[in-house]
Amino acid sequence: MAQHDVIVVGGGPGGSTAAWRLARAGLRPLLLDAAVFPRVKICAGWVTPEALADAQVDPQKYPLTIQAFSACRFEFDGARTETRWRRPASYGILRREFDHYLLDRARAAGADVREGARVTAVTHEADGIRVVSPRGTFTAPVVIGAGGHRCPVAQALGEVSGREEVVIAQESETRLAPEWVEALGKWWEAPELYVEPDLKGYGWYFPKGDVLNVGVGCVSGPGADLPRRRDALVSALRAAGRLPAALPIEPFRGHAYVVRRRAPRKLAGDRFCLVGDAAGLARDLSGEGIGPAIKSGILAAEAVEARLRRGAGLEGYAAAIVRRYGSGETGWLGRQLARIPDAWARVFVRAILNTEATRRHVVFGRIFGMREVAS
Repeated sequence: MAQHDVIVVGGGPGGSTAAWRLARAGLRPLLLDAAVFPRVKICAGWVTPEALADAQVDPQKYPLTIQAFSACRFEFDGARTETRWRRPASYGILRREFDHYLLDRARAAGADVREGARVTAVTHEADGIRVVSPRGTFTAPVVIGAGGHRCPVAQALGEVSGREEVVIAQESETRLAPEWVEALGKWWEAPELYVEPDLKGYGWYFPKGDVLNVGVGCVSGPGADLPRRRDALVSALRAAGRLPAALPIEPFRGHAYVVRRRAPRKLAGDRFCLVGDAAGLARDLSGEGIGPAIKSGILAAEAVEARLRRGAGLEGYAAAIVRRYGSGETGWLGRQLARIPDAWARVFVRAILNTEATRRHVVFGRIFGMREVAS
């Protein structure tokens, strides 16, 4: 008899949520992660009320760094806009803390968590899925891939294509002394987003507690030149007073993730499913990935429990993801929009951002998932 019912590869929000739900359901999940928590995780740390509700985390009771936002600012093509809500529409957290909190919760629920266990091989065997790591070799009837963009489960079973669209980003996250937080007070109440002139990405200025995260991301490929975009962002922030010349910030670190615009990964098979960034579920255009990771972790846990208890197939999980996040293939309308000349596209984007209703409901509501907390 197998020691574990399911192996979860990856201890971020998607993997830890799946393991937590499975353990609470009375199953025996094993979670493997290459890192030792708390670990540095490069991420702006933007989390929506929906994501916190899905994770059953009450922002009023969360014991670590969290900042509520009821405003957000956009800059594009010389125009600056601000959108306000009556109640919080998003939150800022530190991934180092948040991910550790969720992982410890899964462990407390009964998940067997092994840190410092980088998975080096995943194979489909007659009796289940075999996973190899320096901490041991394990076999279970089902595996959940939650190891991010380069998840070994996705690489082995997810039919990863070289045609994937990859977003690359660089971020700096700095904890500030109290005097700096006070000095930057007028910039501290709301995150700011700066759309790149070529519409291939955006930069951000994201305060949370006593920590400041600044960064920029864009679609990889010809013309990406991420260092140039990073340097331009920092120069603009220095000139505007948001990053005073005397304020030192931590070095920039890079990361990447996939968006489901073309050549989507296989989401599930007979004995596996992929969640979060391993499945390429970060929100297209915004890149917000914590919410989709948590939601897909919940859906995966439900599907795996049904597979283990009733013999149900995992294709239902894949169908649920497609219904929620799309097929991942560009449709006719998307192909037509891609042919719009750049000058027209900028006019279109400027009109959307400068119109209160479309900015609130389309950009923030649909693209970023920002909706104010219900009263």
